[in-house]
Amino acid sequence: MTKREKFIDYVKNGGEQLICSPQIGGGAGYCAKLMGKRFCSEGTTEDTIAVNSRLNMLPLYNFGLDPFMHCKEIQWVNDSYFKDDTKIESTSHCDTPHGTMRRHYLEHPGKGGFNIVNAINDEDDLDMLEYVIDTALSSDGDYGCYTELGKKYSQLIGDDGAVSLQWCMQPYEMLGYPPTVATVMLPKYDEERFFSLMDKIVELDKKIIDALCGSGVDFLVLGGPGSEMISPEYYEKYLVPYSKLVTDYAHSKGFMIYSHICSPIEPMLTLGYYNQMGIDLFETLSPAPEGNIISIADAFTKLDPRMCTRGNVSLSKMVTGTPADIREEVFNIMDAAKGRKHMVAVSDYLLYDVPEENVQALCDAVEEYYQ
Repeated sequence: MTKREKFIDYVKNGGEQLICSPQIGGGAGYCAKLMGKRFCSEGTTEDTIAVNSRLNMLPLYNFGLDPFMHCKEIQWVNDSYFKDDTKIESTSHCDTPHGTMRRHYLEHPGKGGFNIVNAINDEDDLDMLEYVIDTALSSDGDYGCYTELGKKYSQLIGDDGAVSLQWCMQPYEMLGYPPTVATVMLPKYDEERFFSLMDKIVELDKKIIDALCGSGVDFLVLGGPGSEMISPEYYEKYLVPYSKLVTDYAHSKGFMIYSHICSPIEPMLTLGYYNQMGIDLFETLSPAPEGNIISIADAFTKLDPRMCTRGNVSLSKMVTGTPADIREEVFNIMDAAKGRKHMVAVSDYLLYDVPEENVQALCDAVEEYYQ
């Protein structure tokens, strides 16, 4: 089987041995550094392919998708762009009949980037948010652009790994327009309207999923926030039921669901919420300092064994530890994961600062374990 076929088969069926699949790419910067680039955002798919080819592992390539690609009526205009040796900075805006949304992006070398000003921030912005969702749904734009995007990435990767596409598919995320804190508060302002917006996002998701059928994409990413900002009540009311609406539809169209949570997941893990969300590949099972599980062995007792998991060497240890430290932790994880569908990886996507020898040690340790 090809690497792509092996990855997919393992998620579905498992195997006699655990596989190795560290998370490389995703804008985290590791492959950009190895290719001699200062900023994480300068990393390319070709860089990720080149770095993955150095390692004895099965990769999953995760690409972003803009859920407004088909909609010419929603246009973000770049206002400014600045780059020197110390930062990348840009601003943009999008006009609506209810006001102007603005974004301000900032990135430092080796540290990744983020919006320091977000498009939607409080209840006063809900009219703008609803406008962009309604406009996307009513647009007569060609959804074939998503088909072509999926084909582009699938053909680019070929048989070298599985392919995943990511947008803010989880309705609770409000298409990624608000920051995390604002997203938590929006249901408190107007819960009925929040449910209505999520219903509309499900419909938009379905249109995009339909368009991706036949594109060659293997996985779709379900956003699943950790517990540092969100209570069990929020999971029960907003995340779990709406996740199932989307994942059931994606499964009916032949896609698998990949979920990445690189933060605390208790008490949601113990309460069984992740078992209810239609997830095929779940990461990560992180103890402190990245997460808050008791242990990976304990986490396995709380997850449906039909779900494939991925992780979970500590990212902080990947940065500060030695190859011997990494080998020891990999062996401990593999001891705990015997009999499970589990991929040895890290507690998050590999950062710019991770030493190359530690990543090599991780991959070598998986092979050494079975010798």
